[in-house]
Amino acid sequence: ATSMYWHRIKEVGDLDASVTIEDYAQGNGIENNWMCRFLANRMTGELTKDDLEQAKTILKDKFLVGFLDDLEESMYRVMKYNEWEFSEDETEQMQEEDCIRDLASEEGGSNKSDYDYEIPKRGSQAHALISWQTQFDAKLVTYAKELFISQTKEWGTRERKKMLKKEKKKKAGGR
Repeated sequence: ATSMYWHRIKEVGDLDASVTIEDYAQGNGIENNWMCRFLANRMTGELTKDDLEQAKTILKDKFLVGFLDDLEESMYRVMKYNEWEFSEDETEQMQEEDCIRDLASEEGGSNKSDYDYEIPKRGSQAHALISWQTQFDAKLVTYAKELFISQTKEWGTRERKKMLKKEKKKKAGGR
């Protein structure tokens, strides 16, 4: 929500710079639980736990989950899902792999803003308002992270599968 606030002020220009983040979070532009609303097809009115459960079910049944902060793994999953392959030519394959790594890198990656902004601190009014406006989406993202891990068995890279096996063994041995 914070990055969208700044994006709309700096890039889109549809939000006046005089609108504070608190004003935004009180409903002056913020999208209330957009992901959950979109998936549950409830764009107006109060959301319920049933709407959240419906959104989770739709996410599980109809989506291959990926994350920008794990973009390289996510891209390989999309490739596997769509049965896309790298070029057979070794040079082209290296260029394609480098392209994915470049997109996933923090320095020049995708979805990176050219400006810095502060995230509201826990305990502040802005943080409380944003948390309230995004409470169902936050739960949906937590579920999506669990789903991403469970989808590893079918769609993950060999490296990620090995990493998960090591983590399971470590947890089993630590008990």
